[in-house]
Amino acid sequence: MRKQILAVMVGLTVILGGCSKQSAQNTESTGSKQSIENIENILQEVKKDTKEIKSGKVHIMLSISSDNTATAYGYEMSGDEKFDPLELKASGKTFHSNKSYETEDYIKDGVYYIKSNIDSKTVWYKRKVPVGNKHILNFKDQSISMQEGILNLLDNKDNWDVTKDGDKVTFKLKKTDELNKKIKEEYDKIFKYRKELTDIEYTVEYVYNKKTKKVEKLVYELNSKGKNISDLFTAKGTLEEVNKEVKIEVPEESKKAKEMGN
Repeated sequence: MRKQILAVMVGLTVILGGCSKQSAQNTESTGSKQSIENIENILQEVKKDTKEIKSGKVHIMLSISSDNTATAYGYEMSGDEKFDPLELKASGKTFHSNKSYETEDYIKDGVYYIKSNIDSKTVWYKRKVPVGNKHILNFKDQSISMQEGILNLLDNKDNWDVTKDGDKVTFKLKKTDELNKKIKEEYDKIFKYRKELTDIEYTVEYVYNKKTKKVEKLVYELNSKGKNISDLFTAKGTLEEVNKEVKIEVPEESKKAKEMGN
């Protein structure tokens, strides 16, 4: 995983080396008293629909920084993504050692392309996508809201704070010691190199439309630090425009892309 994070920035390194306020009348908070009809059925629809998501407009961010220095590294990207086979076009920035660099990334036909602009010069790099579509820009892999262990929490309505705004119902995972433990277990699976997370703060949300009977938005965020290290860890993302049609075309100039090492 650490190699993949650095891979987003590797092209740049190589180059350089050579939510709205609603009125009380419009927003209904259910809390522990469920006032939305058939809440259990809706939760099961959310679970089923989330499992069947195939594409969307994604925003994904990861940052690791030290609480002793201002140094941070990571990335923040937004774009369109299809999960199987993994294809995407995303733009954003990578940051390292107090510097950030604009980048445009593509995944198509099992190849990951990075387009970077440094000193008014455009440079392309490429590498193969790991087996099983394991990639740090794969929202389905990186988002805790799409993991089986978290989706199973939808089987119990008591795990969720629920708010209603018109046809939209938002389910937000409650903050308890038991659920905190579950979040940690799931993130240990995703970020295997990040062991012994402590001081975990998390957000997991699903937005469901009762009229269309579809999930409209996924939200996740994790903030933590390591037990025996001083760095601070943040991972967050959103998925909207669920199941939008995604057609990725890699620009012709990508044919000049240089191979990156694994």
